[in-house]
Amino acid sequence: MFDRMEKGIERAVNGAFAKAFRSEVQPVEIASALRREIDDRATVVARGRTLAPNTFVVELGEGDFSRLGEWQDTLGDELRDVVAEHAGSQEYSFVGPITVRFEEAHDLDTGLFRVRSTTTRGTRPQQAHPQQQALSRGQQPQPGYGGYSEQPPAQHQQQPDHPALVVDGRVYPITAAVTVIGRGTEADVIVDDIGVSRRHAEVRVEGGRLVAADLGSTNGTFVDGERIDTAEVVDGSQIKIGRSTLVVRFGSW
Repeated sequence: MFDRMEKGIERAVNGAFAKAFRSEVQPVEIASALRREIDDRATVVARGRTLAPNTFVVELGEGDFSRLGEWQDTLGDELRDVVAEHAGSQEYSFVGPITVRFEEAHDLDTGLFRVRSTTTRGTRPQQAHPQQQALSRGQQPQPGYGGYSEQPPAQHQQQPDHPALVVDGRVYPITAAVTVIGRGTEADVIVDDIGVSRRHAEVRVEGGRLVAADLGSTNGTFVDGERIDTAEVVDGSQIKIGRSTLVVRFGSW
């Protein structure tokens, strides 16, 4: 898998991109940085699911950005394919399409660059698979993002618009009828807090509503400051377990 990615980048470096960059920033360096970025930012959100950033910005110094010129879109597509194939090999999930774009950074000298990434929601979640090949340049994507096959819809009740739990700046999309929160590895959302029970609480989708419920935890579950057995939660509700607070979000996170 790694060899195939390297060969693809080598073709770019030995072709038109090498002429654009000459001895300055090389596409293969950017590709390596993107792979490191996605690995560093990948987050386990549930059993068997690791969420990775899908929007990448490569910042270049004035000279390199100017030299890139008309090759921005083509190189962006090539690097997007590198991200897609690496994500497939690691079985990462995305919540939107993969994009790679370039920006000029006046504080960077020639030959230096930096990468930043975010998680940007699209219209459908996606799951990368190692057996699926990244798109070749010019190939039209099939249904789903980045050329991946669309995943079969989960069998669960209708739920509020794109619900998620946010804890310590990390986003945990709610994609099933029941999401278990706790300290144990069997939980869907794992909270590393000594005051949290192994199976502490759960969030359920009930008739289009979102309901939080305590699972007989030692220290209890609180919604907006009130201890609860069960309680409906809405956008902005705060679920406190142990010393940790999870914020409910609907729509864009």
